[in-house]
Amino acid sequence: MRLSIALMALYEIYWIRYFRSGKTMEDFYSSLLGIPVAGATLPVLAFLSLALYGKNIFLGIAVLILGIGHIGIHWMHKKEIEK
Repeated sequence: MRLSIALMALYEIYWIRYFRSGKTMEDFYSSLLGIPVAGATLPVLAFLSLALYGKNIFLGIAVLILGIGHIGIHWMHKKEIEK
């Protein structure tokens, strides 16, 4: 539970940092504390930790599906802007 709260706090920090930046695509797809594409990764990790904490298999499956799509799409966009 504490891990999920900490991950969501980092997610809020990510958004604060983004809105204080120049709001470029590089800023949007940036990492935070070494976590790649933090805007997509942090909430997925937070919900995954909740699924594990609550031993909820249905939430875990949903989070895995969300994570594959959400993080995957953000990762592809990041690769496109790096070209």
